[in-house]
Amino acid sequence: MDRKLKQFIAVAETGNVTLAAEAMNVSQPTVSVNLRRLEEEHGVPLFTRGSRGVVLTEFGRVLYEHVRVMARLNDHAEAELRAMRLGSRPTLKVTCGFTWWELGIRKSIKDFSKLHPDTAVHVDISSSYDGLRDLLAGDTAMFVGTKVLHLNDPTTFRFERLINVEDGFFARQDHPLQGNNITQADLIDYPRVDVAPVVNRHLGIVDKSAPMTDHEHLSNVRAQYTSNSMTSGISILQDSDAYLIYPMATDVYLDAHGIKMLSVTDQPIQNIEIGIYTLTDKAMTPTQAAFSELVSDALRAIPTQ
Repeated sequence: MDRKLKQFIAVAETGNVTLAAEAMNVSQPTVSVNLRRLEEEHGVPLFTRGSRGVVLTEFGRVLYEHVRVMARLNDHAEAELRAMRLGSRPTLKVTCGFTWWELGIRKSIKDFSKLHPDTAVHVDISSSYDGLRDLLAGDTAMFVGTKVLHLNDPTTFRFERLINVEDGFFARQDHPLQGNNITQADLIDYPRVDVAPVVNRHLGIVDKSAPMTDHEHLSNVRAQYTSNSMTSGISILQDSDAYLIYPMATDVYLDAHGIKMLSVTDQPIQNIEIGIYTLTDKAMTPTQAAFSELVSDALRAIPTQ
């Protein structure tokens, strides 16, 4: 990795050029010169400087997010090579949306472990945005979830569609709108929960000018509660009059937590694609391909409406 970028990360994380220079065993003027060269290369200020040190500008924060991904990729490559050299136990790293963990990935991992007992498995649960970010950073080998419609560079990722699903409207079982046929207009006075919000760390992946969710047309108001956790999202639904737009296939799971589908009569028909994301420029290993087949079988077996 370019030494200017390594020094940039060190300064961003310490907030101090002198401390960063000491940590990297180089002179403070060297770091200062390299930071200035980076700013000249990009044509923007990366730090604001003050008596207490330096702070990233908006431009600097964007560069930092991308450079951290590069650093993590470098770390992952070194770790993978080291593991191969030492003959360490192989690990399958998978990320998936909460819905697909409950409806298919959990079973797939159980079946995979029986067939490949010598392979360790690591699972992360996240939104599509974080899943793609983890895939790009090398933190996972594949992401299973919703197709993202507004990628900055769609060619970066390979998407294998497995099923199409439809979203429904969900709220607690004693919500004022439960038990009635309603329209989307009836939801205007109620807050919405979004468990997959777009935040700053996603802006390198998602087009900033695009709608903030893939299904914004389904909502009459912006989300008033946001979280990256489905568990906390369910708690919010239980404790408030909020509603959630989520795949209908989860109705049994949500019902077990006191969350039931609302009867919305003017809900549009959708074809939301669910599938497996991998990186275009990185081929699957035989182990990853074997797991992918199990995921395909599991998801294609579930009811989608």
